[in-house]
Amino acid sequence: MPMKSRASRSLCMIAVAGLVGMLILGGCTKKAGTGTTMGEESASGKTPSQGSGPSQTTPKDKNVVEAPPTMVAKADEAEIAARKAREAAQKQLADIYFAYDKWALSAEGKKNLTQSAEVLKQVPTVKLLLEGHCDERGSREYNLVLGEKRAKEAQRFLVSLGVTNPMSVTSYGKERPVCTEHDESCYWKNRRAHLVLEGVSGK
Repeated sequence: MPMKSRASRSLCMIAVAGLVGMLILGGCTKKAGTGTTMGEESASGKTPSQGSGPSQTTPKDKNVVEAPPTMVAKADEAEIAARKAREAAQKQLADIYFAYDKWALSAEGKKNLTQSAEVLKQVPTVKLLLEGHCDERGSREYNLVLGEKRAKEAQRFLVSLGVTNPMSVTSYGKERPVCTEHDESCYWKNRRAHLVLEGVSGK
């Protein structure tokens, strides 16, 4: 009997040792499998946090690109400077006066236009409007034609002085007097050619 007991104990110990060995080997196999999977994911450029779910995409950049505030500010400053230059030039443009029922330039008229030409050359891209005006005597139709002749004569002289501004002419006849008294001194003020720069209110 003692011999059988010892043999049974030996068999039990061998069996337990075998089970423990199998458990240890099984655990190592699982760890090795896990390492292989992580290696494959690393090789494919994926990370565990990405998983197999849907990929996240970032919204596309907007096509409209807004101008930086500094560029807008500079554009505003340039426009303000251009407006101030036009206003300063306008103040230096003198009216041209004519004799009754005439459109020929007087010596004084040519002098004023010569001075105005130098001013206009400082702002060569600004459009210039030449207005022709008359006093109240004569018909409306006649004065419209006379006013146009006065404006065109002033324009012709400016061109001869080398002024390159874009120019146009118009006639108001006797419709826009600067003086309403019924005497020669008032009539003289109304018989004129008036120069107006674009973007600046005329007198």
